[in-house]
Amino acid sequence: MRKKEMAANLLLFFVAIIWGGGFVAGKMALSTLSPMTALFFRFGLAMILCGLCFPKRIMKTSKKTALQGCIIGSIQMVAQAVQLIGLKYTSAAKQSFLCTAYVALVPFISWLVIRKRPKITAFVAGFLALTGIGFICLTESFSIGFGDGMSLGFAFIFGLQIVLIGRFVGEDADSIQLSFFQFFTAALLSGVIVLIKSDISITISGESLIGILYLGILNTFVAMVGQNLSQKYAKDTTAALIISLESVFGFLFSLLYYHEKPGLRLVTGGILCFAAVFINTVGDQYVQLTIKKE
Repeated sequence: MRKKEMAANLLLFFVAIIWGGGFVAGKMALSTLSPMTALFFRFGLAMILCGLCFPKRIMKTSKKTALQGCIIGSIQMVAQAVQLIGLKYTSAAKQSFLCTAYVALVPFISWLVIRKRPKITAFVAGFLALTGIGFICLTESFSIGFGDGMSLGFAFIFGLQIVLIGRFVGEDADSIQLSFFQFFTAALLSGVIVLIKSDISITISGESLIGILYLGILNTFVAMVGQNLSQKYAKDTTAALIISLESVFGFLFSLLYYHEKPGLRLVTGGILCFAAVFINTVGDQYVQLTIKKE
């Protein structure tokens, strides 16, 4: 069992690397595509791959699970649209840290949705995350840029999605079936919006194509399956901490690919945001162990 847990943690580490690269891939996809067109290709590709790999399993989906997947897919489409729109107006390095704020927001969203009061460590993590966000995106006039604000909006919506997925899976929903209808709904909604706006692009550059293939195959389908498989054996707190490393990898990849200069404020804010993630995932567990020892 110990070997399976170690293998699961290693797989989650690769998931974090893939998601970290997703910030750069998103920027690449937007070089010639609109956010909605990029989302249509991304989720459409993931849906097709999921259907080809798990056809029998998906055919057995219950109406309840299909409905839950559609709800999650609707929320995810909105979240990803907000993220990609924000990415057009901010750097991949900044967004990689701002989007990770969902880890600090989830306990409070859970408090609102399912009335589960956060532990004291959640309040500490929330304060650190808010301070870190201030370092990253506040200007000298104490205003937040449009792209940074949209990135924070994504963090809230994605946090809501995480809470709902946890609730649905807790009701014995099959994660693969849930994911297929999640991809299907996100692809359908983004496709309808593209058609209404007549926004679909026939000409796709090589950079956009690479970005879309990365987002659809690796960032959405492969990473999702990897996460589902690994979390059968990985501890929840450990899994959350490892996955949150996507912000660090996103920051590093954006520096390497776009040669972005980090700056002291961005680095300081990033450290504070990651500290919030760490406290929120393992801090409370440490406090409980200390109390038990005493």
